[in-house]
Amino acid sequence: MARFNGGSNAGHTVVIGDRKSTFHLIPSGALKGKQLLIGAGVATDPEVLAQELALLPGDTRGRLLVDSRCTLVTPVDRDLDAMLERGRGTAALGTTKRGIGPSYALRALRLSPRAGDLAAGFDFAPLVSFYGSLSLDAARLDAWAASSRELLRGLTGDVAAKVERIAGAGGSVLYEGSQGTLLDLLHGTYPYVTSTHTIASYVPAALGIPPELAGRPLGVMKCYTTRVGSGPFPSEIAGGDSERLRTLGNEYGATTGRPRRVGWLDLVSLRYAIRLNGVKEVAVTKLDVLSKVDDVKVCVAYKLRGSETTDFQSAMGDLGQAEPVLSSPFSLRGADFEHGLPAEGKRFVSFVEEELGVRVRLVSHGEERSKTIEL
Repeated sequence: MARFNGGSNAGHTVVIGDRKSTFHLIPSGALKGKQLLIGAGVATDPEVLAQELALLPGDTRGRLLVDSRCTLVTPVDRDLDAMLERGRGTAALGTTKRGIGPSYALRALRLSPRAGDLAAGFDFAPLVSFYGSLSLDAARLDAWAASSRELLRGLTGDVAAKVERIAGAGGSVLYEGSQGTLLDLLHGTYPYVTSTHTIASYVPAALGIPPELAGRPLGVMKCYTTRVGSGPFPSEIAGGDSERLRTLGNEYGATTGRPRRVGWLDLVSLRYAIRLNGVKEVAVTKLDVLSKVDDVKVCVAYKLRGSETTDFQSAMGDLGQAEPVLSSPFSLRGADFEHGLPAEGKRFVSFVEEELGVRVRLVSHGEERSKTIEL
């Protein structure tokens, strides 16, 4: 399993039996004894990596390979992230302040250390000078570099070559991303985006593998919409209904614990995401949540400048002024998933497939792995 983008600003929660684990850097297949790969496109925080390794049983280090080209997140990057967010004032983006944006920016400036650089003797002087120009304290870097060098000893290598060897031997690799499509740096709701690319076509570039090894993308969508942080959100629910849906879905950020903003299923943005990623199959999650909601709605279009549109790209510049056009095409109230997908769930699946032009491959109705139905 290979993580290809993002950093410790994303949290993936895995529930197996009574055990709940949240991973920020290590691929979420860690509990299943899988080969674990962290690709060059990941901004890797050694301190977070050390914390996750300490929580996992057995010889996880023996199954983990970190690409030597990974940019490392320093503790001063986290300080810079917080400073930038404060400077935005009322236009703050709602970042996690984990230092991911500064780390990617410093990589573009060719100042940031990479995972393989520490053992080779990285020259920190230009980076320290840059931090100093912003009145940031870089005194911690020596101790950080020493502990990071020790942590990464024996873990770094060529992830791209490993993926190619697995594929050549007839094996398969699951590529794991972090944030969703609308947080893509280029194609998302800029500036309310993350600092890297989140779409499927970034997989080969981020890992350094030929495009033909990227395989086919499986889109993952909730049966409603959520967002963490600031930014336009046309289908957002206000008032008590939002709190009820948030509570039912346990919609709190896995990294920060912040309440997620919640809204109705948005067909306009979903069609855009499906097109960008070339998705033909999707997994629908949390269908059980809507079985406890009386009046489920779906956003079928946006009302903008006096007219309706279903073109997300054309609406993106004024997305903050877009009003949702809502419909109630189905009800899941009282649906029972204990004996498979009920009639209400089948109607929902048919609706999604018809509206989005994709096949629903998986449906989940709870956190536990056993609560996933393959169609």
